[in-house]
Amino acid sequence: MEMNEVLDQFRPWADLPIDILFSIANRLTLIELLSFRGTCKDFRCASFSASAKNKPGQIPWLIFHKPNSPECLIYNKLDSKSYKRNIQELEGAICLASYQGWLLLFKNESVFFFSPFSLAKITLPNFPHQEIEGHVASFSDIPTSPHCIVSILNRINDSDDFELHVISKGQSVWTHYNVEKGRLRSNVAGATFDHKTQTFHYLDDKKYLLTFSVNEKKWKPFTIVKAEEKFDGPCLPYLYSRTEFFDTIEKKRDEFDLEDDEYVAVCGLTFEKYGCPKVYLNEVVDASPTKNRMRRAVWIQPRFFEAGPNHHW
Repeated sequence: MEMNEVLDQFRPWADLPIDILFSIANRLTLIELLSFRGTCKDFRCASFSASAKNKPGQIPWLIFHKPNSPECLIYNKLDSKSYKRNIQELEGAICLASYQGWLLLFKNESVFFFSPFSLAKITLPNFPHQEIEGHVASFSDIPTSPHCIVSILNRINDSDDFELHVISKGQSVWTHYNVEKGRLRSNVAGATFDHKTQTFHYLDDKKYLLTFSVNEKKWKPFTIVKAEEKFDGPCLPYLYSRTEFFDTIEKKRDEFDLEDDEYVAVCGLTFEKYGCPKVYLNEVVDASPTKNRMRRAVWIQPRFFEAGPNHHW
């Protein structure tokens, strides 16, 4: 048999049925999926709903970005690989929360969801504040889900009072709640959402926790004790780390082109590791009088999501 006749028996990849392409796309990791989508129009169409689902135990990635530059460094901690990419939406943006590959950002007086690997963006209704300072946030689900709820907590001016703003998918106005005085005793270091109880959790930078029930609209304070201490109260429904960046990344700062006068402000995230929720809290690392420039960083799960042009909050 002639070689040309043998080759004619094999179907070109570009001619594969759409259902097979769809099946392939849904098995790919993030970098594989991005390469797949760049092959041709048919491959891109077949992978519209592919999201590069994380494997059990998948370690989050890091995105470093300068406050006034679109240049970003994306770090794959597991493989110790770095990628450089210009992401315009991160220039001048403040990251408030990270979950399932989506970031909740504040930029130019606007709060919006952003998927940095697909560049998908979903804008939220006007937020009551024109500036963001010391705000922490969490959201319950990916923003394309009808069950997504967003909460943003902040200190009122320089007082010991806090306030909360909440909005659910489909709503056009944020709902405001005052935090009862004395419920939070220091700076808030992070937030997450417990799906089982439908409550937002806000952890401070010491040992206190404040929860807000979405259904009952009630606050409840807790003191977090060490595991070895005797205690008959409830257990946290997640593990958390206060110093993940400092413990695992700070010693490698030369790999990330961090300058001697730069400190790092890190936005944490919530993710699942072997079926157990885990929370990385926000960090400000190596801030000192000799470091007067800030580099921002955010933990993120390597996921890919698209939102149609007509998709609205």
